[in-house]
Amino acid sequence: MEYTMIEFLENGLHEEIFLYNELLNCFKREKESLINMDLDTLWKISKEKNELCSMINSAEQKIFSMIRPKLDKQHFEQFEKAAGFNRWSQLLVLITDIVAEKDKPKFNRLYYSLQKLKSEIDAMRKVNTDTVEHSLQFLDEIISIITGQARQEAIYNDRCRYNHSGNKMLMSREV
Repeated sequence: MEYTMIEFLENGLHEEIFLYNELLNCFKREKESLINMDLDTLWKISKEKNELCSMINSAEQKIFSMIRPKLDKQHFEQFEKAAGFNRWSQLLVLITDIVAEKDKPKFNRLYYSLQKLKSEIDAMRKVNTDTVEHSLQFLDEIISIITGQARQEAIYNDRCRYNHSGNKMLMSREV
């Protein structure tokens, strides 16, 4: 593999690391905005996350277009079948398969840096999802208290349909 391709791949991976760092920062800011219930900031962060994901996909495609001529049919098909994070992992495996032995440690370090970032992002995503679920559950309980439906379980009749017994709810999470 020629030196310029090695530089290109290394720069591409550094770009990926930068973009994933930015995405991780978005998730951290999102957590703060969720805690503070700052909806305007949440919308901005959502837009920023979408843009970063597009940039990550674009960078991945640039890297793939560089290594594609070096791939045999089996490697190409494996990459095409992979999806999401698995697709990126597959791309990094392909890179380490085609680079010279002396360059493999460098790419392995970059690979592990990316994997660490992805794990942190996934953990932050789960925390944020749990925060949203907790907030919705809290709001649901408040609405139940306000409407007089506190702790009322769903009641189903013999036809497996929801039976509205008691007061009609003013607001419902189902809506």
